Amino acid sequence: MSALATITVGVLSKMSGVKLETIRSYERMGLLPGARKAAGYLLYRTEDVERLTFIRRAVGLGFPLDAVRSMLGMDEARPRSCRDVYAIAARHLADIRRRQEELARMEKALAPLVSACSQKGGAADCPIVNALSHPVA
Repeated sequence: MSALATITVGVLSKMSGVKLETIRSYERMGLLPGARKAAGYLLYRTEDVERLTFIRRAVGLGFPLDAVRSMLGMDEARPRSCRDVYAIAARHLADIRRRQEELARMEKALAPLVSACSQKGGAADCPIVNALSHPVA
């Protein structure tokens, strides 16, 4: 370890904005190493605050944990380069854009159906059910 482990899990949680249960989950996954104290308490380094903050923000941007692991260089023996991280982020951005296009198509198809529904009568009379039940010409 490069620095002394002196931060408790509670302080780590407050400093990073990550809940205790999530920190423990990341530890079990091997994303966040902790150092054991003689009394059995886990103590962390200041570098762990940055690592945990990175993980929290990357997950908030929708990166899957495998991608986070890769960006941190935890899936290989060699350290990651900026080019490696860029490739992961660029693929994720392309996926986000593809999903946005899909969502826009779904919205365009569903919005008129919702607008046309009077919310009266049974499901058999519902324009949404009728539209989705018949093949598109």
